Amino acid sequence: MKKNKITTCTLCVLLIISALLTGCSKDKVKSKKTKLETGSMQETSVVIKIGDTGVKYSEMRNYCYLLKRQYEDSFGKNLWKYKLDNDSTIGDEARQEVASLVTQLKIIRKTADEMQVALDSDEKDEALRSAEEIVNNASTEDKKSYCLSVQSMADLYEDNILAEKMFYVATDDADTVVTDDEARQIDIQYIQIITKGKDRNGTNISMDKKTKKEAAARAAKLLKEAKKAKDFLEFAEENTDAASVSATIGKDNELLGQSATAQALKLKKGRISNVIASKTSDGTESYFIIYCTDNNNEDATYARKEEIIEQRQINMFKEKYAEWLKDCDVKISQSFWETFEI
Repeated sequence: MKKNKITTCTLCVLLIISALLTGCSKDKVKSKKTKLETGSMQETSVVIKIGDTGVKYSEMRNYCYLLKRQYEDSFGKNLWKYKLDNDSTIGDEARQEVASLVTQLKIIRKTADEMQVALDSDEKDEALRSAEEIVNNASTEDKKSYCLSVQSMADLYEDNILAEKMFYVATDDADTVVTDDEARQIDIQYIQIITKGKDRNGTNISMDKKTKKEAAARAAKLLKEAKKAKDFLEFAEENTDAASVSATIGKDNELLGQSATAQALKLKKGRISNVIASKTSDGTESYFIIYCTDNNNEDATYARKEEIIEQRQINMFKEKYAEWLKDCDVKISQSFWETFEI
């Protein structure tokens, strides 16, 4: 089984912001005398301290530029002022995630240094090329406002590449054996008669014992008709209560509920199940009639094996990162935080 290409989101313990950005700078001060800025912000002001490592104001501005570049063209400059349900703004959430991301990558770099894990020349060249592309396309105004330089941006990319490298170092002994039974995916078509929940039109359904018995009788009648139908999919579309009538599922599937999923996985290709009562994770109760079109979708099964291995790696990395974090004291400049905006 090949190793999966892990995104920055994975490397940084699934931070939302990590999917948007690529690393953070290695421009750091290792002296124990590193002091947080308490006054006005300058490019070289230390605004976050992680152990003996100081993160400069310019680095945080680099992150802001990456966010601006990623989203403002599509959503406009007012995106960061958009109010969320918790009364904070998208900008508030983004700056918190940026600070968290920087903290995590600094801790990963510190651990990499201790383990003598470093980038090779090709990896450094890759970081430099990416940095040049971004900085060379930035306006003069943005370069000044966001403290941009090829070197500072290359440092951002280097830390991201190093974090990916550390991910594999830290998870090298993760279990990569996944059985066919654990990962097997099948293709099905199905009819769903809902007795409790919302149907495909958004109508709330809550049947009493009498109407539920009638629904069971309806499902039994549909089963007989389905066995005679020339095209199960077309028949399902005409008679289901659900929005969909086909899916690719495995043993961890939540679409049908445990009972229906277990019975579906027993079907051979071309066979139709009996009527199955099942309850999904969202509380929807239904009767299902399931037709198996492929009892072993090889491509989907392979992809599921990859997902299972990746999740094992993520879990292992999270555990190791938590241990690394214990040894680090993180502090942030109050004067910086009060004025920091995306």
